[in-house]
Amino acid sequence: MANINQSTSRRHKPYRKIKAYLVENDISQKELGVLLEKSQSAVNQKLNGTGGDFSLQEARLMSEHLGIPSGFFFEVNVPIKERMK
Repeated sequence: MANINQSTSRRHKPYRKIKAYLVENDISQKELGVLLEKSQSAVNQKLNGTGGDFSLQEARLMSEHLGIPSGFFFEVNVPIKERMK
């Protein structure tokens, strides 16, 4: 049986903070799909990194209507040596 991590091709890192926010606030992926006018499957793929990224408009809608902090959509990856300057 194939390992799921090996068979899953990610386009980007999963949105773990957004997924946690949805769970903590009892918001289903189906509800999110209705807001974004996307299928539950498309929302799941975006959240798990196997689909495309959320657009700026989608991020804005999620922030305005669901209270998701805008910082959850943007991850800054600064190399350690650059952080020390």
